[in-house]
Amino acid sequence: MSDVTVERVIERFSAQLNESGLPITFFAFDGHKPVGMCTLRINDGIRPELKPWLGSLVVDPFYQKQGIGKRLIDVVMKQAKELGFEKLYLFAFDKTLLDYYAGLGSDKIGIDVFKNHPVTVMEYTLSAKENTCEIYPIHRISCMPRVK
Repeated sequence: MSDVTVERVIERFSAQLNESGLPITFFAFDGHKPVGMCTLRINDGIRPELKPWLGSLVVDPFYQKQGIGKRLIDVVMKQAKELGFEKLYLFAFDKTLLDYYAGLGSDKIGIDVFKNHPVTVMEYTLSAKENTCEIYPIHRISCMPRVK
């Protein structure tokens, strides 16, 4: 929704490098270069009765369409499940992303407003299926494809 760089967003969320409490932010790297991130948080500014929320998913444009966003979502889903949650929520400003999230298993559950903008609220049901991504203490995602 904005022109904020990946580096600026990562700097802002670096304080969320928690190990077991929320919020937790996960980063994807190409070597030492951060190329994406996603956060698991208790609330994302709407519908406080729903928790937890997947938010701040961003992937550097050069690295998009390589599965990094999906892998970040997988890691957030895995962590939410490990913390005992059965559902995971997100909202999307951009209607073009609804098919993307639906293709990854989310269902539309409604429309809401966030900071005076309409958003579509979506829900994942967290299954017991095995996730192939590994979570490391420094929140690197090991299953990210290497780009040269």
